[in-house]
Amino acid sequence: MSTPAAEGLLDVVRDWGVNRLFACPGSTEAAVLDALVTRKDVELILTTHEGVAVSMADGLARVTRKPSVAYLHANVGLTNGLSHLYAAQLAYSPVVVLNGIKASSIQAREGFTTGRRMRDLVHQYVKSDWQSLTTQGVPEDVNRAFRTAVSEPAGPVWVGLSQDLLESPEQVQVPDVHGYQFDSRTTPSGTAVQAAVELLRRAERPVLVAGSELARVGAVEDLVRLSEQLAAPVLHEDRRGYERPGFPTDHANFRGKYQAGHPLVRGADLLVFLGARVFNEFEPPTVRPLPDGVPVIHSHTDPRHVAMIYGVDAGLVGDQQLTIQALAAALPPAADRTLPLAPVAEPRTPSTSGALTASDVIDVITESLRGVALVGDATTAGRILQERAHQHTGDDYFVSTSGSLGWGMGAALGVQMGMPHRRVAAVLGDGVFQFGMPALWSAARSGLPVTYVVMNNERYAAVGAALRRFGGVAVERNDFPGVDIAGPNIAAISTGFGVPGQRVDTLADLRECLAAARAVDHPTLVEVMTDPTHFGS
Repeated sequence: MSTPAAEGLLDVVRDWGVNRLFACPGSTEAAVLDALVTRKDVELILTTHEGVAVSMADGLARVTRKPSVAYLHANVGLTNGLSHLYAAQLAYSPVVVLNGIKASSIQAREGFTTGRRMRDLVHQYVKSDWQSLTTQGVPEDVNRAFRTAVSEPAGPVWVGLSQDLLESPEQVQVPDVHGYQFDSRTTPSGTAVQAAVELLRRAERPVLVAGSELARVGAVEDLVRLSEQLAAPVLHEDRRGYERPGFPTDHANFRGKYQAGHPLVRGADLLVFLGARVFNEFEPPTVRPLPDGVPVIHSHTDPRHVAMIYGVDAGLVGDQQLTIQALAAALPPAADRTLPLAPVAEPRTPSTSGALTASDVIDVITESLRGVALVGDATTAGRILQERAHQHTGDDYFVSTSGSLGWGMGAALGVQMGMPHRRVAAVLGDGVFQFGMPALWSAARSGLPVTYVVMNNERYAAVGAALRRFGGVAVERNDFPGVDIAGPNIAAISTGFGVPGQRVDTLADLRECLAAARAVDHPTLVEVMTDPTHFGS
């Protein structure tokens, strides 16, 4: 017989509109698993690794813009899920992490799979962390977690649930979740908006920088209208902070991505960052990323990011859609300026060296998968993919800035669940594949028609690139330790999991495989062998 606390927990999950529970369970989750036997309103999505559970929940939350649930097992399961939880945090993804932990009576005794400081373990990756103290408090604590996760700025939360609390026969009261659902968006003050408007009125060469936050809150079309109203060019945010497109790449006002050396940045008399991080630093900068003396407007939903590193002339804190609408309403209907011409792109010629280059492969992928939602998780080729992928809406391209390899394999499945009407493909590196491989089991079990494209250069190329930048003995001797990961036949491994895989080493075969993948209703994998000597940058 299912226990009241487990049933109450699932009632809260259901009432928040969540009908899937991503989990790699253990013995501490027995009461919840038992309750799921007879329930039809919440489906268990079984995974074979906690990282996959979290990344699938994250992908689903990103595309639906609604909360999702990952149920992790004990301290070991939580630890396995933390790297992808970090990805969810950076994306403001409302993932509710429920963590089954051992019975209260043995936690203080350092029993099997217990952790002395579980909340400390997860604290830095979530908005809120709480361990339920009583059986009666379980539904209330989970309900509060949902409210916290979706309140802006949104983000993941954690609730620890002791085994003894969920297995208790005590009756519990389930809160009415409707009283906890409200519009939490905020707008900048009128004074802040007016300060930004005055800067925009005076500017002759403003440049707008579209951040990933615009896509998350559905403000891409609002920025399109504002850019047209201002006759201003738009750049995507710096690639180190980029998570998804904040502006269509096929719009006449689009001018590429933000770089300190971009001609429009160098010539700007006002920079307007909307929903972007300024900046997500990869290494200590050797060149100041902002031009000296140029005024800056910075707007973000999360106040932590405004003026975090560089001071601003106008700071706007609030929902980015409401903020852009407020700016547009306060500005003249049309600006008296001419939009700078877009540079003419030089035609690219395929390499003739024999081995496939990342550039050639990305060209074929973006051409063959036009209209497919792409999930990028290719460390070395990611920059090229971001530049060339067709991005008309905020749901055309997803990537993580967490550095958590393997995220894209599970996230693509979650994105596909959230967009069943569209095809989804994940573009991966071979190193990424080895981190995220357990997602193949979930892909095969679900039957979701995700296409995995693995670019296999048999290297941790990013490590090689770092050694080259360092310029030490490794470069002098042309000996790069920590780089060679050759060996696995990725296509064969995928086939073994139940996801048909094929290895190719020509662009013609790649085109053929991608065309075939679009015609089937199940997951597939294409392994593309690329130049192992190219480390990228």
